[in-house]
Formats: sequence, C-alpha cells, structure tokens
Amino acid sequence: MIQRKQTIYLALAFICIVLLLFFPIFNISSERYGEVFEGSFGAHGLYSSDGNSSEFPLYVIYIVLALISAACIMLYKNRKKQLMLTRLNLIFHVLITFSFCVFFYLGKSIVTEELTSKGFANVSFSMDMGFIFLAATIPFLILAIRGIKHDEELLKSIDRIR
Repeated sequence: MIQRKQTIYLALAFICIVLLLFFPIFNISSERYGEVFEGSFGAHGLYSSDGNSSEFPLYVIYIVLALISAACIMLYKNRKKQLMLTRLNLIFHVLITFSFCVFFYLGKSIVTEELTSKGFANVSFSMDMGFIFLAATIPFLILAIRGIKHDEELLKSIDRIR
C-alpha cells in the first residue's frame, strides 16, 4: 500500500533532496577596494560574482541520495528492505550534514583567514537555504522509519490474532 504515512515522509525527504540541487549551502561575501564579491557553494561547486568558479560535483551525491529515497518509496511491498534502505539513507544524511556543519564551523576561520590574506575585508560566511533542506531531511527520514516500524508491529499483531 503506497498510501501509508511513511510514504509521505519519504516523499518530503525526496523533495528536500531535489531542492538541494537548486539552492546553495553556503554564501561567502567580502569587500576589496570598495568592490563587493559574493560567492556561493552549492551542488555544482563554488561560484563567485567575479566569474571565478570551482567545480565540485556535489550534485552526484544529491542525486544518489534522491534515488535512494525514491527506491525507499517504491519498496512499499517489502517493509524489511524499505526499513533497511531508509536507515542507510538516514546514516548518509547524518554524515553529510555533520560534515557540512564541521566545515562551516572549522572551515569558516580558514576561509576567512585565506581571504583576508589576499586583501579582502569584512568577510562573512553564512549558511543558506540548501543547508536547511539538507537538515530537514533527517527528521523526515526518522519519521518514515517510525512509520515503517509501526506498520511492521501492526502486521505482527494481526498475525497473532489469527
């Protein structure tokens, strides 16, 4: 039955992952000689307002995570595989979110120091909507796991009645 509540949670997680492809995770802005430079780090790497860019294919990771979420939705007939794949998806999301948090808090000082050594002033490094979408998938996946477990327990209790 595809109309279960965990399907809604998995679909919401899928939508959040797809939105990661379009929204940046971090924004960097600074000034040099009166000019404001802005950059954003998203699914395709680091892009700056002055035309310099650095390709880093994060979109591959996002697409794999989206495919895992879609596979979890399609495994509604086999709850054990659905539960295992959803847990694996949750582990990947927690690792990726943790790594971005570590980069934000530890890498912020490194990026600021590097830019100030190149003559930039007023460097600001901030999280953007992409990070919110990345973090929002974790509660959706946890709720989906709880829903799958609830369905499994419900079926076990029905089998006991027979």
